[in-house]
This record gives sequence, C-alpha cells and structure tokens, in this order.
Amino acid sequence: MKVLSTRSGGANAIKSLRRRGGPRHLAHRLIILFVIARCGVAAQDHAALEQRIRGIAADFGGRVGVAAKNLVSGEVVRVNGDSLFPTASVIKLPVLVELFFLLRQQPDLGGKPIQLLDSLKKPGSGILQYLHGGQSLKLIDIASLMIILSDNTATNYVIDQFGTQHDEKLEAVNSRMRELGLAHTKLLNKLYSFSTKKKTEEARRFGIGVSCPDDMLKLLERIARREMIDSMTSDSIIAIMRNQQDMLQAARLLPFQEDSTLWIADKTGSLDEVKNDIGVVGNSKGRYVYAIFCDQSKDPGEQVDNRATLAVARISRLIYDHFVK
Repeated sequence: MKVLSTRSGGANAIKSLRRRGGPRHLAHRLIILFVIARCGVAAQDHAALEQRIRGIAADFGGRVGVAAKNLVSGEVVRVNGDSLFPTASVIKLPVLVELFFLLRQQPDLGGKPIQLLDSLKKPGSGILQYLHGGQSLKLIDIASLMIILSDNTATNYVIDQFGTQHDEKLEAVNSRMRELGLAHTKLLNKLYSFSTKKKTEEARRFGIGVSCPDDMLKLLERIARREMIDSMTSDSIIAIMRNQQDMLQAARLLPFQEDSTLWIADKTGSLDEVKNDIGVVGNSKGRYVYAIFCDQSKDPGEQVDNRATLAVARISRLIYDHFVK
C-alpha cells in the first residue's frame, strides 16, 4: 500500500489524500487490515490448539474428545466433539439437573430426610458407604455428596426420587436431556447395580452412561449463562460444582496461585481406562465451559500420575491459555 507524504508532495499530496478519502479513510483501511491480520493469527492459533490436543491423545495412547467455548468471544474448540464416550461419573451432573427440575415442582423435596440403609450402600467413590446405617441426611445434602465426592451411594438415592420403576427413573433423566437438546446423553443404569444392567451393546460399551463433548458443552453453557430453569437454580448448581474435591484432572495445572480471581466448577469421572472432566472456568476476565473425555487409555488405574489423568490436565491448561491468556 502506497503511503503519501505531505513533506515531499506538498499541496499535491494533500489533494491526493482528499481524492482517496483523506487521512480518516486511510486510518479506516489500516484498521481493517489490522483486524484481518489478527483474525489470521487467531485462526492459526485455533488450528494449532486443536492439533496439540490431538498430539496429547497420541501421547497417552487413547482416544480424546474435547469441546470448549469461550463465553465472552463465542469461540468454540472441538476435537471429536460429536464422538460418543463412556461418561463414568460425569453422568451425575445430568442427574443433578433432573433433581433440580423435580425440586421446582416440589420445593420441599430438598429437605426430605433420606435414611441411610446398610443394604443400599455401594462401593467405589464417596463416604456414605463408611457411615453407620440408620441415620438420615437431607436429600439436597445427599445430592451435594453425589457431586463433590462423586458418592455412588448418594447417586442411587437421588435417582430413586425419579420414579418407582427402574426404567422410569432412567427415562426421567434421559428425556430431560433430550428436551434440553442433548441427543446423545443417556443414563444407562444405577451405580453398582449389576442386576439391572441391560444386556445391550450400548450398556456393555458405555457402562452407567454415554455422552459426547458437544452435548456436555450445551448443558454447561446453559448452566453458566444462568439459563438452567432460572438464575437461582443455575447458581445453585454452580455452587455445588465449585465444591468438587477432585483436583487431579482439569484443575490440576490451572494457575490458581497466580490469579486469585480464578475458579473452577466441575465434575470429574474416572473408571479404569476412562478419565473425564467437564465444567466451567472463570476469572475476572471472563468464563469458558469445557468437556474433556479420555477413553481407551493404555494406562488404567487411579494413580496420581496416570497418563490419561495427566492428558486431561494438559488439555485443560491448553484451553485456559488459549482462552484467557
């Protein structure tokens, strides 16, 4: 682009600028070129991020699905976003959402006393299995344990509020997810309930639940934008998720010490070769939602340096750096 100089061109240069629209026109053209250049850089950064996520999948030797959205800019990052994955315990967030729909119809239900029975205790994650039977907790506290400690016993107690028959309880969650636009998300069974597990390929492949990153992103965005039922309900869900205690996955590498305004509200899932984490991250600059699924890991287990666990943590930090920094 030719730049005119008033020092060398005198009055003729000024006339030329006026014919072209003057300095203001030139400034507008420069701004447009700057924006185009920035968009080009952003597109390169976006492509590089998705490529690095694929590289992490290759490193840990499994399958990765990622969907993330910057709620300020609207930018979406997707890698295998529509691929189906076992949910492990992240299916507990849809269960919590269905409970809040039920609480809207029955406001007093949250205070309902739930008696802890030894016969209904389930192994795996959570603390209710270790408490003495016969005591009672409020349903809303049971639901909190389902999320913050991923309590399996608590999860089954919540699911039992959705009907009288097993299939009716599952369908309450699944129909709600379809209503919310999550076409591929299903609760397939209660926790550690082998007698009710269906003998289908879907049940064998996915266990207690199936979903995809795109579906979870839709659910999280509605919660983060305070559009899940109403703002108060959305805030209540976020408040519970912010107390989630598993910091080994998406939260692991986030720079909380560098940024006192940084927070995460999430739900993790971990089972053998599956490591998942979905949630909302925010700070003083904005917020984003994410869903990270890792499956078919060659390094099963719950050790802190599990390769799939570290893969989730690395992907989470990449997303943070891309959206926030």
